[in-house]
Amino acid sequence: MEVRVSDILSLSRAAASFVLLLLEPLSDQFLIAFALIASTDLLDGLFARRFGVSRYGKALDSSCDAVLAVVLLLCIIPYLDWEQWMIQWIAAIAAMRLVSVGIGSGRFSEPGFVHTYFNKAAGLLLFLSPFLLRLMDTDIVVCIVCGVATISALEFLYINCTSREFDGNYRGVLFDAKG
Repeated sequence: MEVRVSDILSLSRAAASFVLLLLEPLSDQFLIAFALIASTDLLDGLFARRFGVSRYGKALDSSCDAVLAVVLLLCIIPYLDWEQWMIQWIAAIAAMRLVSVGIGSGRFSEPGFVHTYFNKAAGLLLFLSPFLLRLMDTDIVVCIVCGVATISALEFLYINCTSREFDGNYRGVLFDAKG
């Protein structure tokens, strides 16, 4: 099995995510650890572009991003005062993404993770969210992050339902061009 530096960085992000469970959410130590862990996403992308992607590299990267996102939610949901609609919105986005992965897996014999511009924007906002939560009201951060994540999840679902063939680098339906 071929293992690349980008794969090791992705796996380290997933493993290191669990350190966050030991820290006080949104504390300085938490934010520093989160920033270091999340930075592996940038690094694995640089290595992947420079040295190529393993057979499972893109799916591994997206899966490890999901691990970090779930751990982040496990840390901050009990810590903050959430309203029911916020939790329901987050759950709906997660459900759409899981359905999309299932459809992509069924149609294309691979998980069907698509790296559109909206997906990248949603990921960036998710990674910025702990810092934004220190600066802004929770409801504003949830609306911004979940608004973009909803567009991304709907686009992800649409692409996996309607594409004739899988292209993990598709820029997005609004850009109508393949990357």
